[in-house]
Amino acid sequence: MAELSKADLAKRGNEETIVDKFYSLNNLVNIFLHKDGQFKPYAIVVVQDGEEHPYEADEKNTRNELLARIRSVIERKNNTDKILFVGKFENTNQVKTVPLTEMVKTEEFGGQTGGKKINLGIKFEKDFYHSLSCELGCGGERTVYSKEVKDLLEDIGKVEKCGLSDVSAEGGKNQSRPLAGGAGGLYVTAGGTKKKDIGSTVTDITTFWGPKKEPVYLSLKYGSTLTFINSGVGKIFTADDYKNYFNGYSNPIGKELFKMFGIDPILFAKTFNDYPHKTKMPSVDVTSKCDKAAIQDLLQYAIGHGYWMIHGGTSGGVKMYQIDEAYMKKASSITGQVKIMYGGSMGKGKRIDIHMESSVYKFMWNLRNKQSGLYPSHIMCDYKKK
Repeated sequence: MAELSKADLAKRGNEETIVDKFYSLNNLVNIFLHKDGQFKPYAIVVVQDGEEHPYEADEKNTRNELLARIRSVIERKNNTDKILFVGKFENTNQVKTVPLTEMVKTEEFGGQTGGKKINLGIKFEKDFYHSLSCELGCGGERTVYSKEVKDLLEDIGKVEKCGLSDVSAEGGKNQSRPLAGGAGGLYVTAGGTKKKDIGSTVTDITTFWGPKKEPVYLSLKYGSTLTFINSGVGKIFTADDYKNYFNGYSNPIGKELFKMFGIDPILFAKTFNDYPHKTKMPSVDVTSKCDKAAIQDLLQYAIGHGYWMIHGGTSGGVKMYQIDEAYMKKASSITGQVKIMYGGSMGKGKRIDIHMESSVYKFMWNLRNKQSGLYPSHIMCDYKKK
């Protein structure tokens, strides 16, 4: 059985999973599998620069602070940083302090208790495709998602007014969606074009309906925190641009990003040029400064319409719903505060986070380096459904 590592926490939203599990949130249970048996922690202690930062399981109001602290550990990649669990073993009641690296990488964290690592997103897609295919001719075989597929086909059938005639797996295409545009607004391309009807681009499984085999596209997602935008910015913001604090900067996409989100170019450059930070970078409310209409339009290109969302790996089973134009507009309509956190949630990271929400989603945009470099390689828009 494989054990968890600090690097594992940077993958597939694992840092949120471990925090929510510790606080028994989102239907997760505060019992971890240690290599010596089940372990129930009553405290997590994050050790950084010789200082201990303790968090207790019954103090759920500290959830966001612990999450920020763990994200700081991930980002720093400092071998002296530690994540310790204080609690007891369920079978012996022995009280002990154990490190993260002795916890087993169970399925919740993208592992498998039998010892073989699997990608749960790929497994979900394969199992769902098999269940769909069996509706066409498996002789009544009971599959993993038989019930969910039957419900989905009934819902789609009401819209299409005909029956399922074929199904095709498309997930391996992984079509890229780079950021484009400029002073007139930004958009995420779909199949190399500017459009919001993106079903054929984001499809993982395409179903076909009736004798004319009309396509209905399914986008499959797995896990609690997902991504709408994951676009490269290495050529939009160069190392020299940061070093010059964007003096004389002219890239149209970058300038529009600054304007749209109300980003201060000097603070943006300082976030990376001055890393590692001795003092905390500021968090700024840009609600009155940002261009909400431009943000909403970009979100509409990112969310798009013309497909069905099939979302697994969440509490309450598989969630399935149609994303049409009305849903897209509602989901992208920003309400409330827009806040930029230079340096991330702790104010000392090599990233900026931008928080906002609609009535449907909580969004967190971030500009950061996804590899090991200093300056951002990507802009991402992560989201959680409310």
